[in-house]
Amino acid sequence: MSSLSWEDAPPASGALAPDTLRSIRNTLALGGSLVATWTVALGVRLVLPRHLGPESFGAFQFADAFTTAFFVVTSLGVETYIRKEVSTRKEHASDFIGGLLVLRVVMSILVIAVMTALMHAAGRPVHIRRLVLFFAAYQFFSGLNETGAALLHAVGAVDGVALLNVGTKLVWGAGILGALWMGAGVEGVAVALAASEALKTGALLLLARRHLDLKLAVDLRRTMAVVSASLPFYLNYLAHTVYGRLDVSLMSFLTSDAEVGWYGAAQNLAGVALLITPLMGWVLLPMFSRAAARSEQDLDRVVRRTLEAVLSAAVPVSLLLGLGADVLIPAVFGRAFAPAAGSLRILAPMFILTYAAMVTSTALIRLERGWAVTAISLSGLGANAMLNWFLIPASWDAFGRGGAGVGAAWALVATEAAVTTLMLILLGSRAFDRRSVTTLTKTALACVVVLAVHHSMASLGPARIAADALIYVGLVVALGAVRIGEVVEVVRLAIRQKAGYAGTI
Repeated sequence: MSSLSWEDAPPASGALAPDTLRSIRNTLALGGSLVATWTVALGVRLVLPRHLGPESFGAFQFADAFTTAFFVVTSLGVETYIRKEVSTRKEHASDFIGGLLVLRVVMSILVIAVMTALMHAAGRPVHIRRLVLFFAAYQFFSGLNETGAALLHAVGAVDGVALLNVGTKLVWGAGILGALWMGAGVEGVAVALAASEALKTGALLLLARRHLDLKLAVDLRRTMAVVSASLPFYLNYLAHTVYGRLDVSLMSFLTSDAEVGWYGAAQNLAGVALLITPLMGWVLLPMFSRAAARSEQDLDRVVRRTLEAVLSAAVPVSLLLGLGADVLIPAVFGRAFAPAAGSLRILAPMFILTYAAMVTSTALIRLERGWAVTAISLSGLGANAMLNWFLIPASWDAFGRGGAGVGAAWALVATEAAVTTLMLILLGSRAFDRRSVTTLTKTALACVVVLAVHHSMASLGPARIAADALIYVGLVVALGAVRIGEVVEVVRLAIRQKAGYAGTI
């Protein structure tokens, strides 16, 4: 949030620009709903592994990853296109949404047929095949919801989305807990997931018709034109999604369900570091588009301050997850998941790279460098597949229990580091200025001090995690790496302007 109140803003402006204030107000609304939904989701994430155990939770993780990797094909990359184009001409949505729905239904049927054939050829048990079909329904509705939410984010109609996110997540959580309580097991959990997403699809359709005057006429010519224009976004999204899920799918075929379960537990806990990822996806591209419409200099300022802010937020979470891995895993999931600590320790710093890649790729897309981003992402997918193929079995042999997850984590970190570095090089001087370099240098210095203190306090045991957090906060405030005054001012202005913008969103 501090990225939106700038010391280097144009001197002629006595207050934040209306578009910036609207972005802040939307960010606060979506952020509030995100906190509520993540509270529910985090609770479920923590309950599931402990209740299901490593093997059943491994089956759950496999079905989720396997269907995600296949259903990403049906996304067609249109969410990025929508946030880029519909944000300035909302009537355009009716040109292609009806045709897109028909296209996705046909593609989903084909995808399910391919998945079923592959599982049969691999000799997967019947209960795993059934679980995958339940997850296929979940993925279908989830994909529709991504598109519906993108339409509403593009036009700034976020209040209904925020309330809907909270409501459906509560239904989701209640359904999963109910399934576990009734002994329905992992299949009951999958049914609850699919049902909650189906309910959300209906509600999002009503909101889209209200805010965009959306019509569902089928115009395949216009739909295919949008799909063609979305191709670079599509390939980029496909590459990122597949290599984000490839590790679990390969691990399931190469090792055991227990190994998948341990690695999945590490991913669940590490997912805390990705708390604001959906918020960034919802807000960044429309905000960058409006900044670019004002001037190239405005776009540069927004990109630099956003990159500075999200990295400053990601670093402490990743740091504490890594330092506390051996304490957090058994405390949250139980001793049966202790082998997951090694994976979590490696995964923790990866999310700093993920945040940097998200901001950088979004800026490059806004600068019409979508194909360059796609080429980098596809290269990362190939590298990740090869690294996982070698590192998963090699690490399993070398480290034993939990070793497969260590190999998968290293493959993911190495790939993300390479992809992020290439994107930052491509963005060039637009990524950082003197202020952001200074801020990140101070943040890195605070991390080095905390690491040294953490190892020197080994005798304190788990209590040193709390000491690490206090020391880090004190250092970044003392060094000026976090500008508390800016954060307070941005929030104050956004709240003050809420009523004024309520009628325009």
